[in-house]
Amino acid sequence: MRCWGDNGSGEASVPEGLGPIVHINAGRVRTCAVRTDGTPVCWGSDGGGTNVPAGLSSVTQVSSGGFHICALKRDGTPVCWGSVAPDQPPMPENLRGVAQVSAGYGHTCAVKADSAAVCWGYNNFGQAVVPANLGSVTEISAGFYHSCALRTDGTVVCWGSNALGQSGVPAGLPLARDLSAGYGHTCAVTHTGRVVCWGLNSEGQATAPRGLVSAVHISAGYYHTCVVGEDIRVACWGSNSYGQREVPAG
Repeated sequence: MRCWGDNGSGEASVPEGLGPIVHINAGRVRTCAVRTDGTPVCWGSDGGGTNVPAGLSSVTQVSSGGFHICALKRDGTPVCWGSVAPDQPPMPENLRGVAQVSAGYGHTCAVKADSAAVCWGYNNFGQAVVPANLGSVTEISAGFYHSCALRTDGTVVCWGSNALGQSGVPAGLPLARDLSAGYGHTCAVTHTGRVVCWGLNSEGQATAPRGLVSAVHISAGYYHTCVVGEDIRVACWGSNSYGQREVPAG
């Protein structure tokens, strides 16, 4: 495991003895990972609750948001912890059978086993209100003030704030196989492996490098974007103010 970029809170300093991992997610000022034995570990600023709840195990996925963290257990039970605003709606009671969870800045979204989407938390721009006609989805991504979902038919739908064009899915967007909602921009990987981004592009974060092909997974951050290709290589673009674009050699 390797981390790079801003390390003001120790979020890029991988703990010694971490061991092999199966999942990783970098949040605002902290990073979280899931070990091969199913135990999660987080490091960086404790402003979002880096202290993992005691006894939490059998975790398959973890997502670090703005001020909170959510983990998904093997039995489909989501567990969230960290700072929550007094007026922020809590996680729905008896939420079970979850296939994927995504923690945004102040809200969280999940895909249930029946492919239905559900969101909760801060909703000042409607980011936590799932569109009534969304239908079945395979993936969901909670951004800063917006959310996006990938339908089972490969189409992308976004809702919430569109002040920076982050929710304005381009007309004619090809069918996608992966997506990620960042701060003010959103990116998708089409079924052919091409990267398409839209929204805020002040640092070039929404402009994929020329010649970038065969992408598999994408992650949109605050002012930068990274992608993993079919060759397992990582490429990043956008802001490099903290070295977050400089992928370590090797």
